[in-house]
Order: sequence, then C-alpha cells, then structure tokens
Amino acid sequence: MTEYSKTNLLKLAQDKQYAKMGAHLSLEDQQLILTKAQQLKENIFTFDKPWDMERCTTPYQLETLDFNAQKNDDEEWCFMLNRMDYLNYLILADIIEQDHTNANQAKRFILEWIHQHPSIQPEPSTRTLDTGIRLMNIFECLPYLYAEHIIDDDQLEMIVSNMQAQLQYLKHQFLNRYITSNWGSIQTCAIVSILPYFDEDYEQKPLFIWAYKEMIRQFNVQVYDDGMHWEQSTMYHIEVLNYGMKALHYLSPFKEDLDTSFKNNVFALAKAVFLQATPSFEIETFGDTDRCNIQDVMTRAAALFKNKEFKWMGFPSFDLESLYTLGVTQLEQYLDLEACKPVELYFDGNSSGMYCVRNNWSNNANFTMFTNGSLGSGHGHSDNLHVSIYHQGKPILIDCGRLTYREDHPMRVFLKSMKAHNSVIVDDHEYCTPCDSWGYSNFGTPLKSYVNHKDGIHYYEGTILGNHPLSAWTRKMIVIDQGIWVIVDTMHQDGHHALTSRFHLDPSVNYQDQHVGTLKFYTQESVHIEQGVCSLRYNEPLNHEIICVEKEFTDHTNLLYSFYDEKIQIEPAQVFQDQAEADENIAFAKKFVLSESESFTVVIFNQEVYKGKKILFSQDVPFHAKAVVIHEHNGEKELVRLRT
Repeated sequence: MTEYSKTNLLKLAQDKQYAKMGAHLSLEDQQLILTKAQQLKENIFTFDKPWDMERCTTPYQLETLDFNAQKNDDEEWCFMLNRMDYLNYLILADIIEQDHTNANQAKRFILEWIHQHPSIQPEPSTRTLDTGIRLMNIFECLPYLYAEHIIDDDQLEMIVSNMQAQLQYLKHQFLNRYITSNWGSIQTCAIVSILPYFDEDYEQKPLFIWAYKEMIRQFNVQVYDDGMHWEQSTMYHIEVLNYGMKALHYLSPFKEDLDTSFKNNVFALAKAVFLQATPSFEIETFGDTDRCNIQDVMTRAAALFKNKEFKWMGFPSFDLESLYTLGVTQLEQYLDLEACKPVELYFDGNSSGMYCVRNNWSNNANFTMFTNGSLGSGHGHSDNLHVSIYHQGKPILIDCGRLTYREDHPMRVFLKSMKAHNSVIVDDHEYCTPCDSWGYSNFGTPLKSYVNHKDGIHYYEGTILGNHPLSAWTRKMIVIDQGIWVIVDTMHQDGHHALTSRFHLDPSVNYQDQHVGTLKFYTQESVHIEQGVCSLRYNEPLNHEIICVEKEFTDHTNLLYSFYDEKIQIEPAQVFQDQAEADENIAFAKKFVLSESESFTVVIFNQEVYKGKKILFSQDVPFHAKAVVIHEHNGEKELVRLRT
C-alpha cells in the first residue's frame, strides 16, 4: 500500500467524522443497528433494508460461514449474502458502543470472503452485480477500519489487492447487455468510485478510463429524456440512482470536470422518482418493485444537488444510510439547506409511458399512476394501460407487485401477467404473455399515449394492439382533482367474445355495496369479486380482492367505470348531436354532483362523429371534441376541452 492510499482513507474518515455520527442517529436507528450487529456477530442474516433487491425477513444462521450457501430455497439469498450490505450495521454499532468487537466482525467477514476466494472465478458468490455492490460496501467501511486500527497495513494491503482483482474481474466479465442494464451501471459506478482512492495515476489506468467512459455511456443509454430508467421498474431505477449518487459523492473530490451529462442523468433519475412519490412518499409497485418509502433517497439527492424541493420530501436530518455514506460534514451542510414545498403536480413520462398526477402535496392527496410504455427489461411487467389510484392519501387500486424471482414459483409468472394488473382480457387470452421468470412468449404493441392537463382536470389515453387474433384496446381516463376517476375502455376484435376487466384492490380495502374504501364504484356491467394474491414486498404474499367486470360483445364494445369520492353523487347526462340524443355507442356522459352549486359533467366519445350533425351539446353547452368536462359552479358553466 502506498502512502497515497492510506492518506486518502484517513482523509475520507476525517470528512465523514465518524466520532460524531452517534449523536445524529435516532434512538430507533440505534436500536436497529445494535440488534442487527448482534445478529451478525452470531452469523445470523436477514435482508430487510428498503433497497434490498431480494428481501428476506426470515433470519437464517450459518453455523459455518460459507459464502456459497443458499437458504430460503432461493439462490437470491446467496446473492444477498455476498453483497455485504450489512457491513454498515457493524461499523455504526462500533461507533455507538465504542467496542471494536463489531468492527472486528466486519473485518472477519471481509477476510473470510478473501480466504474463500483465492482466485476470482464465476460462481454464485462472485456474480458481477453482487461483486460491484460488495466492493462498494467493503470500500465504504475501510476508512473506519483503518483509522481505528482495526486493520493494520498488511491487512489493508491484502484487502485492497483483492479488491483490485475483483475490479479487474468486472472488466473481464463485462457483457454487451450490461450497457443497458442496472448491472452495468452499478458495476461501473463502483469502479470509478473506488479506484481514485487507491491509485494516484488512476486517470491514466486502462480500467478507470474504460469504466468512466462506460458509466457515462450507460447513463446516457439507460435514462430516457423524461428521467425514467428504461427497464420499466422503479426499484431498479432507484438502484441505478443510488449508485449514481455514490459515484457523484466519491468521485467529485478527484474530478472537478465530472461529466455534465452524467450529473444531469443522475439528477433526472432523482426528479422522475420524486414526482412519482405517492402521498405517503412511497413508490407504487411498478414492474419488479416493492412498495418502499423514498425519503432516504431524496435526502441524499437533496444533499448532493443542494435541491430545496428534494429536501422537502427528504428527512429533516440524515437517516442511517445517508449518514454512513455522506458523513457528518455533508450532514452539517444539509441541515443549513432550506426546504421548499414543490409546485409541480404531475409527471408526464412521454418517453417511458409512465404518468403520475396528484391534486396537492399533502399526505392526504389524491394520486394516480397510468402506464403505457414498452416492456423494458426482464423486470418489466404486462402493465400497459394499468391504473393505480390513491384517495385521500390511501391506496385503492394497486399493481400487484412481484413476490419472488424463483423460476419454480407459479406466482412469479402470474404477477407479471395482464391478470395481475388493472387490465382488460378478452376470451381469457393475454396478448402480453410472460413465459418464465424473465422472458415473454408474446407482447402487444403499445401506441403513443395522449395526455392533457387543464385546471385540475387530467386526460389520459393509450392504445395497445394485440395479435393472434388482431385486437385493439384503448383506455381513456379523466381524472378530476376533487376525487373523480372516469375510465372508458374500447375493445375492437372481430367476432363474438367475452371480456373480463380486473381492478385489483389494496389489501387494506374491500368492495362492499359499490364502495371501495372512501370511494364509490360505478359501472353498468355485471360485477363479481374474486380473491387474489398480491405482494407489496419481496417474499411477502398478501390476500386481496379483485373487482371483475364482465361483458360479451361482437366486433367491438365500450365500457365505462368510475371511482369517485363517496360524498359525490353520480347522475345520467345526455349528449346531443344538434337536436338528436346520441346513444352510448357514440359517447358516454355522466354528471358528478359535488353540491347544490357545483358539478362536473364528463363526456367521452367512443367513435368519430361521421354521421349527422357535427354540432354537439351537453348541459346546453355547445362543443366539438372527443373528450370534455363541463364544470358548473354557482350557475356558471365552463367547458374544458381535453381531447379534440
């Protein structure tokens, strides 16, 4: 080891100010840390951090520390073990207790892994994704271990030498598919974060040159113009964001000219997930995603980008993960950062097909997610034209989640299917068809969505084409901030058919007497309730109810459903072509009465008006458009044209 490396580690320890960390940990976090550390000293492992990609809350003890061990009948358990994302518990416990038994256990894990891997060869314990994560976790505890003399110079040299071999291994095992994968960006972020601390000539070394250029390329390829990660899974979007932020933090002291596009892409990832937060600051289970609170992510983003709106969503002080990575020096700057309530109320992911809207930024807001993008990676689900709804801050309609990655588990394929989303299926035939844990045998063709926002009224329209047989499903939805959702589905498929439309309810609510939680549900079609399984966390199945709407049709049909605040009344409304009333094959119209003095009349057309008079009326208001809302308040009527 050179003096350069030792100096950098000691400087990093000084910047983190480990001695002050204990004072900034809440009592709850301290108890969690000490409990986890005690378990780890007994070789008991649980993987239940928010961003553990494959959570396992069941504790398993290894009598012999074997890094190729598999528990829970799931190889993912072995992968989680080898990521070593538990080392920070031991370091933080050491700081709290000022007892080096904790830090010595962290050292033991690192040295035992090295002992079990005299050479780095492909095996379950050395998958490249897990290697990148493990290297970052070992790197982040080295400043403390060295500054506190837990490891001596010889041990440090051995650890760093092994880490450099693992870093080279990542380069040698690199595959082209990593260019677009979270696997690639996590690995390259780890490489560029670590190398500058160990090699004074890092900028001239082939490994750094390759990894830095590759990281920039990956973020340019993986991040869409709207800030969404292309894989269509918020969980992995955030994994890439987390490692992008680590790279920003650790590399910035060495590179004042850090690539602008990389910084912009990391910020775009943060901004996109920020605007998708539910009223409880969680993420909806989009693709392979758990329902997780994102305040820790926004805390780090606020600190790194000095962003006042991000801090408004973040924690007042650093959580334990942010404190451990960014340190007390960054915390002191964060505490001085003013928080500013956000203004933007919607996220229009025109590149990704992901859309979100809220009526305000309170914790009892109404929130909607609408999706109609490409499949993405193997983490993507059959979720085209899916809708999730929160009312007064509580989840009502949900995406059913992921549960497991096990190939032999029947729920893996089911939870990726159209039936596990708020979808329409004709003749029980799914034109987006997952065939195993990661693959599809068929997938429909989503067309570009149409979206419009006017004065608290929002319009979404998307279409997906299916084949064998050829079919087209168009979903149109109007969302009104006061708590009204009107959904119209139009199906085109030659011949006589039977369809089922499913709406998956959050486990916390039930359907009873046309009520769902604090909402009412309306449709003219027959309804029955099924029982199903969802999973809001990996490895955690839950029972929930599914509203099933059924209808037979020939060639084409239109269905209307509405979810609306239980205090609102729904009434029939008419649409006229000049003097003649139009039937529901042409347009649906419903009036939502909020009070004696206020109402919203929603009109959605199901086809072109190509016969008869072209002047249209509803509530005596003339118009010509495909979707309108007529807002009547205190005797005044305002036409809101959403789709022309």
